[in-house]
Amino acid sequence: MLNVRISSFGDNGLGEQEQDANFSLTELDKGLRSGTVGEQCEAIVRFPRLFERYPFPILINASFLKLADVFRVGSNFLRLWVLRVCQQSEKHLDKISNVDEFVRRVYSVIHSNDPIARALTLRTLGAVAGIIPERQQVHHSIRRSLDSHDNVEVEAAIYAAIQFAAQSKTFAISMCNKVSDMIQGQATTGSMKLQLIPILQYMHHDATTSAMVRQLCTDLLPSYPSEDFVLVTLNTLTQLAAATLVDIPGQVSLLLKYLQSDPRWQVKSKSLQYLYQLAKPGAHLWPIGAIDNIVDMAMQTRAPKVLSLTLDVIGVLAESPNICHEHSSHFSKLREFCSKNSYSSHNAIAAQAIQVLTRILCYCYTEGLEVHGAQEVINSLETLILLLIFSDGRSLYHLKVALKCAVQLCEAKHEHCMTFVELLGSNLKSLNEESTVAVCEALGAIGGLQPETLLSLLPDMLAILTELSAVDIHTDLQTNAQVLLCTLLFQTLCGYQWNQETKNVIKIVTVNNNLWANYRIARAAVRYSHHEVALNILRDLTERVSSENLHFWLVCLKEMFDAEAALSSTEKENVVDCLNSAVNHYNKAIAALKVAGTPSNSLQFQSEYMRLRTEFLQCLVQLVHTSNILCIVPPPAIASSIVQTTRDEYQRHGYITNQMRKCVKEFKNCGELYWKLYQTAFDADPATLENIQILQQMCGLVEQCIEMVCMPGNKIDDDPIEFNVQNARLESQQLIRGCQNVVKLARTINADGGQTITHKHIDVLKSAVEILANSSLPIPRYFFQVLQSTTLKLAISPQPRVLGEFISVQSGSQLAVKVEGIVQHGQRPGLFRQVKGILVTVTSQLQLNNKNKDSLDLKGVDVNLTLTQTVIPHKDFFTAQFLLAFPRGGQYVLTIEASVLDEHSNIWKTGPRSSLTVKVPEENKPAPINMPGMATTINNVILMPEDSLFIRPNQKKT
Repeated sequence: MLNVRISSFGDNGLGEQEQDANFSLTELDKGLRSGTVGEQCEAIVRFPRLFERYPFPILINASFLKLADVFRVGSNFLRLWVLRVCQQSEKHLDKISNVDEFVRRVYSVIHSNDPIARALTLRTLGAVAGIIPERQQVHHSIRRSLDSHDNVEVEAAIYAAIQFAAQSKTFAISMCNKVSDMIQGQATTGSMKLQLIPILQYMHHDATTSAMVRQLCTDLLPSYPSEDFVLVTLNTLTQLAAATLVDIPGQVSLLLKYLQSDPRWQVKSKSLQYLYQLAKPGAHLWPIGAIDNIVDMAMQTRAPKVLSLTLDVIGVLAESPNICHEHSSHFSKLREFCSKNSYSSHNAIAAQAIQVLTRILCYCYTEGLEVHGAQEVINSLETLILLLIFSDGRSLYHLKVALKCAVQLCEAKHEHCMTFVELLGSNLKSLNEESTVAVCEALGAIGGLQPETLLSLLPDMLAILTELSAVDIHTDLQTNAQVLLCTLLFQTLCGYQWNQETKNVIKIVTVNNNLWANYRIARAAVRYSHHEVALNILRDLTERVSSENLHFWLVCLKEMFDAEAALSSTEKENVVDCLNSAVNHYNKAIAALKVAGTPSNSLQFQSEYMRLRTEFLQCLVQLVHTSNILCIVPPPAIASSIVQTTRDEYQRHGYITNQMRKCVKEFKNCGELYWKLYQTAFDADPATLENIQILQQMCGLVEQCIEMVCMPGNKIDDDPIEFNVQNARLESQQLIRGCQNVVKLARTINADGGQTITHKHIDVLKSAVEILANSSLPIPRYFFQVLQSTTLKLAISPQPRVLGEFISVQSGSQLAVKVEGIVQHGQRPGLFRQVKGILVTVTSQLQLNNKNKDSLDLKGVDVNLTLTQTVIPHKDFFTAQFLLAFPRGGQYVLTIEASVLDEHSNIWKTGPRSSLTVKVPEENKPAPINMPGMATTINNVILMPEDSLFIRPNQKKT
């Protein structure tokens, strides 16, 4: 079950037991030196795998130098595999430090008499063009090979020219005339011209060259009207326009011309595809009337493929607010065309047309514009959904598109939620398995916006669950449908009490279901704070797993759910008993979690999350006990004198004042720990981050309430923290409502005024504790699932020769520290936030023991140093260098820590954190100089100057 948490090493194969990098490189080097061609090829093809496991410059540089040697002296067959390695390892090429030596070894083959060897050399140089873009000798070789009489060499030269033109402005400009002459020359064959034309798409480095290339390609179109030439030329012009942007209006007009006048199907379809490419970067740059021209062309055709491609283009254009604003009127040609096709007999065309209309409507709702024809769009969408949910499985994709449109309309205007819930819920019983899963997902998305709309579906959901549970053998689709229906049930009953009938249905479902599905149901239950339901499910799972780690993970979850169920229990009348019971269960859960962790999955977030929850509950218990002091411990007799001395009126109440102020510090510390946990959760989903924020603000709210009672200056001027339930997610709304009730209580404290602690204040604090204790905690998704995985891997130099020893640095010298690292991603990188930078921090701290703490004079000397550097990863690799000075001799601890910066420049303290020990020898003290009147010390004997000449060696001076 823990495998659902994506291992940070899983996608790259780094979860295996790794060998030493030098050992792996040595093994491959043996294969390269083998006399058998098969072993040499096997060693070569294993290098990309080695680069993925150890992507550090030292190893990559050495590896590519070895491969260059093989390329220089090997056969063409081996050279072909070296070429493949260079093409597959493009993102690691920047880590080659000896670029000159690598190029020299590869380039030496260009002088071979074998045209195949020269062709392989050109292709290899083209594959590494990113690190040698301005090598003039390579540019010259490419130009010379273009005039070769061997077609293989010429094709290789064209490939290399394309690669270098994409990287080098100088090469692109210098090759422009050469390529132009070859294309226009009569000696160049037609197939060669087709290969040369794509080079021109990279001639966009300056306006003059770009205009010349565009004119050349435009002149070629009428001269070479064959289909292949037209398609290649239009593609080149499209790529050129997308890079320059200024040519987009002209290119759109050209494509529209071919779309309307050329009768060939391939030209029409490719023209629409190129228009689709130009719609993404520059929808606002399209000329006036271009969209109407596309619509006019589409209205005149009956070909479904042309309509589908046209709607693809319009769909991308509709993502632009400018286009939506222009066509928001009900009388626009675009809306008329989409409305006409929204009832098409082809499901794909109808779904695309409704998608465009939905985007325009959502824009109008968001911007507060007048909405035209909303009911017509909703009617056509309802008709399409009804048609698709009863069709075969081939229309599942289009059904998901239609349901997504329904969810988007509900998000833009919540009044539509009830309409679509009634539509989908009324047909829920008669759906097939695939449609049931899709409809349940849509209902779940709508239920997250307005959960009360799902209450009318409760009897139907219970009936469907009972019917599915009666089946002896469940398919995967039936199991997924059951899990989703249970999730809908949990959404619907969020904040409501469960009746016995509903509990029985869930019990029947879990008895007849597989264990993994039951675990997923329990996970969904605690997401919406139904801890008692999840607890009943997990009691049957703890002894039915295959490994010890999974057993203790389930034990941890069971104790955690038991703790939250104890807080909401109605059996215990005393809130302190509920809190103490919950704390005990949480401590057991933390102990079980320590056993459940593995080296590849440390469960650090889960452990910290539960520890902070335990800390918060203990703070609540302490607050209740502190509040009881007012009735138990009377003020001391000297309270009045203490008030006069401290000028603190609250000291009149004696012991309770100081204890409450300690509670303030405890809640403040708990809130800071939640903030630190928030900073480490870079990969967490937005709902998890919202959950942590609310828990942090709960600590601040209680802290503020206590300050109003026992601290001066926190009365009428300060208002408690505001909590808004409108924009909060469904799972967080119960917590927020509890906080809102505490805010109302806090305002009664604020309204009282005065500098005294009364029993009314104590009752308010106890009521606040009871409200927060009874507010069910939704367990966030990140606790169970990691949808986005991002880890940093560091290599620090220098390193001690023996692990655990120190690094010696001479006194008065400085230490250069180099930090290299890579960013490793999971299956879905950048799902929630992206890595835009790495903040590397190096801290140097002098270690002082009891012996040298008093002897060292550290006044005016800063022995602790902190250096930071922000680096931007290039192809997931980054490096930073620091120069550290040590002002005093002794032993220093260097701490190197890496943090992630996202696209909004927020710092996430994800780690890792490494440390080194540096030892600097103490400076030799100069020998003392005897001056008249100074005492001399010999063998620990103090001699006065006037007596030193008359004392024997063994004589003592008293």
